[in-house]
Formats: sequence, C-alpha cells, structure tokens
Amino acid sequence: MSLDSIPYEDLAPLLEESTQVEPGSVPAAMALLDLDGWDSMGMVMFIALVDERFGVELSVHDLHECKSAGELAERIFQHQQKQQ
Repeated sequence: MSLDSIPYEDLAPLLEESTQVEPGSVPAAMALLDLDGWDSMGMVMFIALVDERFGVELSVHDLHECKSAGELAERIFQHQQKQQ
C-alpha cells in the first residue's frame, strides 16, 4: 500500500459493483479502459459510490485522467487531503 493513496482493498469493491464484474477481478494495475463496464453508466455509479463511501466528489475529468485502478486510489486520497 502506498502512503499517498487509499487502501486499494477499500476501492476495489466499488469498482466491481459499479462495473458489475466478479469480486477480485480488478487488480490495481489494471487499465481502466480494459475493465468491462467502465462506460458512462459505470463511471457515474462509481462516482456516486466513492462519494458515499469516502465523502469525495470526483468528476468525470478525474476518472479520465486516471489510467489504472491504482491511480484512482491515489486521486481519491488527494481529494481527501484537500478537504482536510
């Protein structure tokens, strides 16, 4: 785990739920564009789940800037730090 990101284990279930993939099927290094269900609906659902779980309001722009699932964890952490 990186000290500049949220634990990936906390983020993975949100990715899996929003894209409707099997639990454990989204490794941190996976390219988001390779993730089945990572489309506009999946992104909107993910944004809502992140807001509910972490209290962080991501934008679609944030998601497009992240290349991997692990980068999403870093982005969420950055937003959390700005809120403190």
